[in-house]
Amino acid sequence: MAEYALIDGYLDSMRTRVRWRRDVEDLVAEMEDHLYSTVERFEARGTDTKLAQRQTLERFGDPDLLADAYASTPRGGIAVPTKFTKTAGLAALWASGMWVAAILFAGVYSLLDTEASSPWLVLVGLVVAASALTLMATAGLRERHGGFGVLGMAGLIILGIGVAATLILAWAIPFWMTVQGVGLLFVALAILPLRVAPRLPTIAYGSGMLLGSIAFAIARALEAGSPDEWGDYPVAYMIGGLVGFTILAAGLLGIGLWLRGEEPAPIDAPPDQAIAA
Repeated sequence: MAEYALIDGYLDSMRTRVRWRRDVEDLVAEMEDHLYSTVERFEARGTDTKLAQRQTLERFGDPDLLADAYASTPRGGIAVPTKFTKTAGLAALWASGMWVAAILFAGVYSLLDTEASSPWLVLVGLVVAASALTLMATAGLRERHGGFGVLGMAGLIILGIGVAATLILAWAIPFWMTVQGVGLLFVALAILPLRVAPRLPTIAYGSGMLLGSIAFAIARALEAGSPDEWGDYPVAYMIGGLVGFTILAAGLLGIGLWLRGEEPAPIDAPPDQAIAA
């Protein structure tokens, strides 16, 4: 309907303003049907086409206010990409690389016949850095979703405890893997129903660490490999880390690419001024 230039311009404007929504085309198509049908009703009453379009758009509302409304969440936040979410995406990419580096270095470390502490400190540094970057990426996910809710916030807190444990109890790998895994799982369960983050990376992000803990427990129960001088089974640790770190790294890679690929939305209203959807 080429004669509806004002309506088409409005739709183009809304498409730009809500481009961060995964259902943007469906949303704009629904607006299009509603706007066109309203204009046609005005025209059926004898209203001039341009005037009918203006009256329709006055009823529909200011595009900036509508964009805010479509970004609002029941949790009181605004679920849009921001400069911080782009930075968090970079943190997710770095975290992914750090987790991979940690498991590769752990493999090299296990082959070293040395009692020097330097290699161990390097491994701890990689794990602590990867954990901290994962926490930052998770904070970015919170902002991108306009909040986490109770379950997600509990997960964020538990994840923070797990990150602290990597620094204080770095040697207790199954312990902090499990704590981080529970936190990541809670966050994933909180955001999956919202259908904002990509599904498969979110599942990998939320399940990797716990799957690694389970893999460790199974390998330890089977007494995989030979015990060391302290009675531990290094192969079990390697299996757990390989499973957990690799799956988590894959999830963070997908999340990082997604967050980095979005442009910040032109919405400046703070959460407490957001219009309820």
